[in-house]
Parts: sequence; C-alpha cells; structure tokens
Amino acid sequence: MVGPVHACDWQGPGDNVLLLHGMAAHTHWWDEVVPHWKGRLRAVALDFRGHGDSRWLSGERYTSDRYLEDIELVRRELGWRRFLLVAHSMGARVALDYARSRGEFLRGVVAIDFLTDFIPSSRDHKFGKAQARSRPVYPDEDAILSKFRLQPTGTLLGKEDIRRLGRHSIRQGPGGWSWKFDWNVLSFPYGSVWPQLPQLNVEALIVRGEHSAILPREMMNKVAAALPRGRALEIAEAHHHIPLDRPKELAEALASYAAGLHA
Repeated sequence: MVGPVHACDWQGPGDNVLLLHGMAAHTHWWDEVVPHWKGRLRAVALDFRGHGDSRWLSGERYTSDRYLEDIELVRRELGWRRFLLVAHSMGARVALDYARSRGEFLRGVVAIDFLTDFIPSSRDHKFGKAQARSRPVYPDEDAILSKFRLQPTGTLLGKEDIRRLGRHSIRQGPGGWSWKFDWNVLSFPYGSVWPQLPQLNVEALIVRGEHSAILPREMMNKVAAALPRGRALEIAEAHHHIPLDRPKELAEALASYAAGLHA
C-alpha cells in the first residue's frame, strides 16, 4: 500500500513497467501476463482508488486527474524516473492523459482496447441503474460469485477461470459479501480522446483485440495515425479483455515493443 493506493510489485530485473487496469477491475487482470516477462521486465500494477484493495474516495468524484495522482504516488514511492506505462480500457484513457501531462517520465505508453468517445448504450444504461440502487450484499461467496461477469462479456476464459478472477473482486464484510469496487466509479467521465492525441510527444502503441467491439480496427488505426509517434497492434482471437484472453501473446508483444524503445 502506497498511502491510499495498493500496488503489486513482481520485482526482479529488467526495465520498469507500470500496469493500469480498467473500470471495476484490479491488479489481478495482469496475473497471467507478468510471468512471461521474468528476467526481462520489472512489473508493478496498481489498484486505482475505488478499486481492488485501494481506498475509496469520500465525497469526491473519480476522475482521470485523481487517477493521475495515484500513478504519481506509486512512481515516487518506487523512485522511478523512466518507465513504460501499459494500461487497459479505462486505464488506457488515464495513461494517455499521463503521457500528455507527464511524458518526461515515460519511455513509452501502451493503450489497450479503450473507448475513444463516450456513446451512451444499453450497457451504460445498465450501469446507471446499478448506481441508483443500494449497494448489494450477498449472504455467501457462492451467491456473489454467481453474479460476477466481465463487461463487456466477450472472452476466451472458461467458467472456472472467470470464477477465480471473481474471487479477487469480492470481499466479506460484517453484513455479508460485496464487490471490492466502489459503484461510484461507474460515473467516470469519458471525454473525447482526439484533442489530446497530437499533444503526446512519447512513443505510443495502440492495441486492440481482434474481436473487440470497444475499439474497432479502423478506429485503432485512426488513433495511431493521430499520434506523433504512434503505432498499432492487433492481438489475434482476443476480445476486449486482452490481458485475460491472450496473456502470453500480449506479454511477448509488449516485451518486444519495450526492447525497441530508446532508454
């Protein structure tokens, strides 16, 4: 724990990599990716506030600026002057903000499968309805795990793998079992990504899963073209949750990318 922020440090040798998760996720999204970097990259993953084992905000809105502070807390605690920032989904939007405002600390940024613009959908309506309800509490672990789903739902994971991931997403309290993430994170404000892209003067890699409905292929290429130093990469067979669907392939691609960056 770095103050209010929980981080998982795999330690070991290699260039520094900081990993950021998506909305309602946590550090364990990276559990199957990091072991493939043994001896090559030193990875640290954080839980944004309101997620995983980090503290929740009280009376404040969860915003990208707040999450930039989380990154800085961890970076300063680690003493890192240069690192590669790798982020998925909502975390990718935060990573692009960080690259724009604090690019001097980055060797590069990797933004994985994210929304470029907020377009209201039935899924967002469902999230809005969830926020309006009282936070649910379940009587036992089986009851809450039966409700655990990835959003969006497309994935190559089997039921048991999803259940294992779900166990990292819940906690037991005095009244029963509930989710680790604060439902208020569902109101995270997504603006348009396009105005900031020309301002990113760092090496940037934009990644999508072949079957992702979140970042279409033409949009991935458009984002990469809008970046001064951008490239694009598609991971075969993966859906939106690439670190879960194709961890080895993603790890190898990122290790290769990191090896080609200037110090």
